[in-house]
Amino acid sequence: MPPDAHSPLRTCRYTRRVTAPETFSVARGSIGELFWKITEAVVVCEPGRVVAWNPGAEAMLGMTALEASNPDADLHPAFGNATKEFWELVEAGTGVARLETTGGSERVLEARAWPLDGDEASLILVVLRDLTAEWRHMAGLQRLNVLARELLGESSLDVLLVRIVDAAKELARADFSALLLLKEGSKDEVTNFVYNAPRELFPERLPRAVGLLAVPIQSASVARIDDIRGHVAGVGIPVEHPPIAALLAVPILLGERVVGELAVANTPDRLAFDDIDEALMSELAAHAAITLSLVTAREAQEHVQETRRVLIDVAMRNIRTPLTVAQESLAAVRGQAEGLSEEERNGPLEAVERALERIEALTEGSLLDEHTPAGGTPVQELGPIDVHELVAELCEEFGGRRPDVTVEVSVKDGFSAPFRCDRRLVRELLDSLVSNAVKHSPAGEVVTVTVRLEGSSIRFDVSDRGSGIPPDEQGRIFEQFYRTAQSVADGVPGTGLGLWIARRLADLQDATVGVSSRTGQGSTFWASFPLQPVGTTAVPPPPA
Repeated sequence: MPPDAHSPLRTCRYTRRVTAPETFSVARGSIGELFWKITEAVVVCEPGRVVAWNPGAEAMLGMTALEASNPDADLHPAFGNATKEFWELVEAGTGVARLETTGGSERVLEARAWPLDGDEASLILVVLRDLTAEWRHMAGLQRLNVLARELLGESSLDVLLVRIVDAAKELARADFSALLLLKEGSKDEVTNFVYNAPRELFPERLPRAVGLLAVPIQSASVARIDDIRGHVAGVGIPVEHPPIAALLAVPILLGERVVGELAVANTPDRLAFDDIDEALMSELAAHAAITLSLVTAREAQEHVQETRRVLIDVAMRNIRTPLTVAQESLAAVRGQAEGLSEEERNGPLEAVERALERIEALTEGSLLDEHTPAGGTPVQELGPIDVHELVAELCEEFGGRRPDVTVEVSVKDGFSAPFRCDRRLVRELLDSLVSNAVKHSPAGEVVTVTVRLEGSSIRFDVSDRGSGIPPDEQGRIFEQFYRTAQSVADGVPGTGLGLWIARRLADLQDATVGVSSRTGQGSTFWASFPLQPVGTTAVPPPPA
C-alpha cells in the first residue's frame, strides 16, 4: 500500500520504458509487486501523460494501461468533466482532490498524489478511491431530511403520494416509480396507486398486489430483482406496464403492519439497482409511513370537524322548520283570536304543540348528534306509522309555508294500514323532499304528495311543477352542498343540504330515494320504504 501524504516515496527508484508500460517495475522493495496486485486503483504519471496504471485502475476507469499511456490518449471517458482537475493534481505533484466525473462515468473519486523520483524524470503516484456510493448515500440522506420536513407540512394525501413517488424516482435515478396503498386488513386489495411514468403505459384499473408486487407485502421485506423478464413471479406485473427489467420494491410499514409498497424500475438497457438504492428506498419508505399516518390522522380530524359543521347546519335546518310553523300558527291565532271558535283556535295551537315536540326531540337526541359517531347509525325506534296522519301533518305544515303554493295529498290504492318504521326519521326525510318542492315551485302551482304501495314497499312521490333538472345534473342532485345551476341563477335560497339529508336518512332505514325530472316540466322526488325494514332492531317506545 502507498504511504500517506506525509511520507513521500523519495527513497524508491523506478526504471521505466515509456513505450511499454507493462514493463514498469520498481528497482528495489515490494512496491512494484503491490502496484500490480493490490485492488486499489493506482496510476503513475508525469505531467501531461500517464506512464502506467494497474489492473485496479483499469477496472475502475474502463481503459487499459496501454490506451491510457498513449501520448495522445483522451482520458475524458475515464474522468469526464474532472479530467482537468486530475491533471492539475498531477501538475501539483502532491495533494488530495475530489473528482466528480460527471460526463464520463458519473462517479465521485478521491485522488491522492505523491511525488516519486525516477531515473529520467520525476513521477507522480496517484491512488484513486471510488467514493460514489458514500457520496450518493450521504446526498440521498440529506435530500431525505429536507423532504421529510416538507412532507410533514403536507395536508393532502394525494399530493403527498405524488411527492413520495417523485422522490423515489429521483433518489434511485430510476426510469419509473410507483406507490400503492393497501385496503386496511387486506393483503392484496389496493386503495391508492400513484406512479411517475407515462400514463399510457398503465391500465385504467387499480392493480392487485400479486406476483412480484406481493413479495414485499407478504414477507415485509425488500424485493430486489435484476431482471424480472421470465421471473417465476412475473405474472404479478400487470399485462400493461412499462418495459422494465430491474425492479426494487420495499414495504411501507406502520409498526409491524404492511400498509403499502414503494417500487422503482428501470428499462432493460439500464443497470440493476444496488445496495445504496435499497438503503435509500427503505429510508424513504420509513419517512412515507410516518407522514402517511400523520396525514391520514389529519384528514380524519378534518373530516370530523367538517361533519360537526354539517351536523350543526342540519340541526339548525331541522329546528328552523318547526319554529317557522310555530311562529306562523301563533301569528294566525293572535291575528284572529276574537273571531275564531274554540275548534278553529285548537288547530293552530296543536300545530304549535307538535312543532315544539319536534324541537324537543331534536335537542334531546338529534338525528345526527354528537353521540352518533361520524358516519354512524343512530338507534332507531321502530313503531307503527299512520300514513293518513303523517301526510296530513305534512300538508298542514307546508300548506302555510308559501301562501301562493298549494300542497295536496293523494293516498292511492285505498292504503290505510300503518307501516312499521322510525316515524321521526321518515318525517325528517319527507320534510326535506316537500320543503325542496315548495321552494322550487312557481307561484300559483301545486305540490302533490302521493302515497301508494309498490310491491313490498310503500312509496311517497313528491311532485312539483318547477323548472326541472337537466339530465347532466340529476346524478349529482343528492350530493352534499350541490345546487343546480338554475337554482343559483334564480336566486333560490338554500345550502345544498336538503336532498343530501334525504339520502342520508334513506340509507339509515334501508330505504331508497330518487328523482325523475324533465327540464321545464317539473320534478318528482320519491322515497320508498320497505314494509319490513331489514337489518334494524326494534326498540320499544318509551312509556306514556
